[in-house]
Amino acid sequence: MTPDVDVLVVLYNSASFIQPLLESLSRITIPFSLYLLDNASSDDTAEKLAASLATFPVRTHLWRSLTNNGFAKGINLLARQSTSEFLFILNPDTELEQRCVERLLERAMSDPAIGLCEARQRPREHPKYYDPQTGETTWCTGAAVLVRRKAFEELGGFDERIFFMYCEDVDLSWKLWVRGWKCIYVPDAVVRHYSQDIIPGKRRTVENYFSFRNSLFLFYRFGTWNQKRVLYNFLLNRFVFGKYSFRSRVLYTFAFVDHIRYIPYLLRTRYLWCAKRHPWVRFEETSLAE
Repeated sequence: MTPDVDVLVVLYNSASFIQPLLESLSRITIPFSLYLLDNASSDDTAEKLAASLATFPVRTHLWRSLTNNGFAKGINLLARQSTSEFLFILNPDTELEQRCVERLLERAMSDPAIGLCEARQRPREHPKYYDPQTGETTWCTGAAVLVRRKAFEELGGFDERIFFMYCEDVDLSWKLWVRGWKCIYVPDAVVRHYSQDIIPGKRRTVENYFSFRNSLFLFYRFGTWNQKRVLYNFLLNRFVFGKYSFRSRVLYTFAFVDHIRYIPYLLRTRYLWCAKRHPWVRFEETSLAE
């Protein structure tokens, strides 16, 4: 029997993406419920959602927050409201291609040790290796990923205490590997993702801030002294040798200062994740190596 799936989508100023997103979701052929959270959008996202959902042929739950919870906390909130064995976490700026979710579910059900199943993104993906035989990969992006609830709840979901957006998916993936779960890439499950970096003229100030700061969190949590060169190179590239503007360097300075307040928490929990080394915990396939 095919288990139900709960689709979780956190939206923020996503009005222009709602119609194509819902149209692609309506083509899913397996039973699913849709859980949506509008993260205090300042555009007409909530109004467009309400109008579109009036005729949407799937059971849907919609919440509207008065504050922007960020991605990690937003997904955690939706996960606690949902009930199915599998959660499909999806960015709002996406369109599912035919049988995307179905193929992810088939792969997840083939092995009870699989915690995450990631779809292939078009037109651009994160440059990371995967084993073409097993599909195993270092981490699964949160843009379009099927999650086994048991694995997600075992870790308490995303670490919303330190992650607002960016790197929370790497953190979750590596924790799962360390705990004995698998992270799998499924190349024949495809999603079209209109990511921020391919939108002409899009300013990425907030994204760059959190990407820099949260990359440091990954090293504190999973890195070892023998890997310190990765951290040094990351910082030298951002502040000395990299071709970054003065504005960007100032932004990274603020992010560096901000990260200091989280160090005590990271050091207190570090022993849980760095004591056992895992071959799929690879800094060279994250933003720390960029």
